[in-house]
Amino acid sequence: MSPKDALSREVIKQAIVAEIDGQRFYTQLASRTKNEEAKRKLTNLAQDEMRHESILIEVYKKLHGEEVGDLPTDGISILSKFFRENEKKENLSEIQYIDLAIEAELAATKYYKEGAEDAPTKDIKELYENMAAEEYGHFESLQAEKDSISGNYFWFGYDDGAPMEM
Repeated sequence: MSPKDALSREVIKQAIVAEIDGQRFYTQLASRTKNEEAKRKLTNLAQDEMRHESILIEVYKKLHGEEVGDLPTDGISILSKFFRENEKKENLSEIQYIDLAIEAELAATKYYKEGAEDAPTKDIKELYENMAAEEYGHFESLQAEKDSISGNYFWFGYDDGAPMEM
């Protein structure tokens, strides 16, 4: 096995573990929130993380012609550390739970963007670019949810006028 191939295997396995950590993180946040819309969005994020895990497993099989096998104890260090440090937090407001999720999605976006730059193969570069785009989409969705909950829609207009009136 070439060093490039070994790196490819390890990179994908770490990403799989990070997605599993994300599933657990979002499931726990969803179970703690009382706001039904926030709960739904957090549950959807957990499901997206499951989908990402499945995608990564299929890519691994396609690239390496074998099952993934044993996973490392830790996933992507920055994400695993973040998820593990924050999944136990309780008694937070809805906004604070969403802020944690926003931080996680920004960290994931950053990780995948940087990973794409240093990817050992073209396939992993494309995979990481796609994952970065999905994680950033999650960030945008969470930011919109936060704005909705906090009533932060000042940009629609001022003085009760329609925002696009001429």
